[in-house]
Amino acid sequence: MDGFVQFAQKTVKAVSEILSFPISVSDERGYIIGDTNSSRIGTVHMPSIEVMKANKVILFTEDKASRMDNVLPGVAVPLNFDNKPVGVLGIIGDPDEVESYAYLVKKYVEMMWQETLHVQIENLETMTLESFVQYILLNKSINRNQINHYCKLLTINSEVKRICIIVDIGNYLLKNVQFNDGTIPRDRLKKTLLDCVVRTFDKHQQDICAFLNTERIVFLKSIESEDDFLHFMVGFWDRCEKLLEMFSVYKVDDVTIASGNLFPSIDSLNQSYEQADWLIRYGNKSSITPKIYSYYDWNILIDILPHQIDSKMQKILVQRLKSLINNEAFTDLKHNFITYCNHNMNISKAAKALFIHRNTLIYRLKKIDNLTGLCTSKFEHCTLLYFVLKEDG
Repeated sequence: MDGFVQFAQKTVKAVSEILSFPISVSDERGYIIGDTNSSRIGTVHMPSIEVMKANKVILFTEDKASRMDNVLPGVAVPLNFDNKPVGVLGIIGDPDEVESYAYLVKKYVEMMWQETLHVQIENLETMTLESFVQYILLNKSINRNQINHYCKLLTINSEVKRICIIVDIGNYLLKNVQFNDGTIPRDRLKKTLLDCVVRTFDKHQQDICAFLNTERIVFLKSIESEDDFLHFMVGFWDRCEKLLEMFSVYKVDDVTIASGNLFPSIDSLNQSYEQADWLIRYGNKSSITPKIYSYYDWNILIDILPHQIDSKMQKILVQRLKSLINNEAFTDLKHNFITYCNHNMNISKAAKALFIHRNTLIYRLKKIDNLTGLCTSKFEHCTLLYFVLKEDG
């Protein structure tokens, strides 16, 4: 079996550390592939073939072993995997003395092999899943046959509605590799972080969770309907706060979480990823905290909306407000106006927040009126000016 040679050599080393007797491991063809005495590795051990065929323990006394080539006194036991013999374990020594260890060591080695194979399969599945999410999220043009192949392999329904949630952990993993004190191996740490995300967002059968790269975990949440989507997003903030609490246990402190909108199939899910990615970039640029972003959050939408004004319209509006923008007091006037809007156009509250007299604020707002031709006491005019000045930065 593939990987059996490497496994055998690791097994010999591990067992030799706890057992005082020399041991050997042969493959199904009778070749010694692991031995306490490394000079025997690669040689043929013919009795192993007999043990494999009989699939039972065979004792080799000193007299019997002396009449055979490359055979030492001891006990030979078949190693089984999936109820089939795949190799032979030999414990070298007086058969009467080592026989009692044979069954115990046999079980130990078989358990080690099962665990090794399980880890290999799990790692392969993880790599396949990571390749899949990279393919569907990072490619604007995807091949339907390739998608079908992945979905069949991973038992994923490609037509289920999903949203993409990005959990960005920055350079945490890279730092952990560089400064790891040996307490938590990197692979185990990755599984731990994935488990935190899975528990946070209640992973169901058609949900997908994987590392996109060393910095990002993606959770592709399956959603049955628009109503279910809205219900999920109502609790999105609270879920994310719980995830941040779980991550803090492992000292993962620089975390950004963002969700894209709902899309009908795997083919279009990259758009949900791009939306979440844009939110993260925008949130970081604008220093919006806490770093939990979604289009369901009105505060996020209000902050984003000014930046969505068409460039042609933005140019027209800036030209129309040139007198204000070019005024030497523009920076102060802009700050006063934004504060005034943020306090619901309440002059007294805005003036208090600005640490100025309310008459001073009234004077400055009138100055804006005179420079622009707008009326800052009217909601519609304030809305227009607010959006332009927010986009102006």
